[in-house]
Amino acid sequence: MTETLTFDLPLLLERLHPGKQVLIIGSAFADLMLKMPRLPQPGGDMPAQYQGVTIGGCSFNTADVLSKFKLPFEALLPIGEGMMAELIRAEFVKRGYPLRIFLDCGDNGWCLTLVEGNAERTFLTIAGIETRFEAEWIREMHPENYDFIYMSGYQTEGANAKVMLDGLQAAGQNSVIFYDTGPRAPHIDPAFLAQLEQQHRVLYSVNADEAAALTGRSDPKQVALDLSARTHEPCIVTLGEKGALVCEQGHCVLVPGFKIEPVDTVGAGDAHSGGVLAGLMSGFSLQEAVYLGNACAAFVSAHAGAACAARREELLQFFQGSVR
Repeated sequence: MTETLTFDLPLLLERLHPGKQVLIIGSAFADLMLKMPRLPQPGGDMPAQYQGVTIGGCSFNTADVLSKFKLPFEALLPIGEGMMAELIRAEFVKRGYPLRIFLDCGDNGWCLTLVEGNAERTFLTIAGIETRFEAEWIREMHPENYDFIYMSGYQTEGANAKVMLDGLQAAGQNSVIFYDTGPRAPHIDPAFLAQLEQQHRVLYSVNADEAAALTGRSDPKQVALDLSARTHEPCIVTLGEKGALVCEQGHCVLVPGFKIEPVDTVGAGDAHSGGVLAGLMSGFSLQEAVYLGNACAAFVSAHAGAACAARREELLQFFQGSVR
């Protein structure tokens, strides 16, 4: 039977004080949101409600948590040229994020996000500059200076995979690669994963389906154990409102989640990553950091759209009276 842990959320939020350095590598996307009762059948027609355009992307959503918690970070979220890039540039200026603009590399990507009545989301992604990284962009960020480097699976497919390995070479074993493969897990080259795990300290943070795609197993506890054994590092497998399994040194514990009324799950996994990184950079144990990540993900799932993470006081107010 898996041990279940409990934590005091208000106390954890009081302890958020940065002590370690975080670099976020990845993408900023434009998300065009549609809400519908369910996805149409092939050849069918389903009415939908237009929910607007927001700026998202896994890495942008992860950074949103640290920003809302007023924790420092560096980010390599490239901005290209074009209509989507202009929307993203305006959002970066509004938030005070650094503008890293790369010319002659095309526009930023965008995503058609379909949210069903049960709050599940489906993505249709149009790729952009985020699939055309250059190793020099990463090297110029001096990855060796960071304790944790967040990386999304969306940036580790195709030619980008080798670019990431080349750009991160300087980090070596000095940094922990916090790797959230996301729904692209089945499409990531196993040879890339093997090389990444050999060259770096890799902390996987994935949901149960993604973990199964990486290991070929279906039991969440077993896949957590397998991934941790492969990397000789801890592993996180999220389980929705049930919480998340944390595996370290051959032992798994369940860090409990939060019951909420879901609106949509867009960006929930990214918010979880942001919450975990916020805890780790503040010296939390991994279990404490994952509990904070569970709270951040639950809040985002209860609100519409991407990059809607909570500030500290908002998170406390949202869960007031229900957590200790």
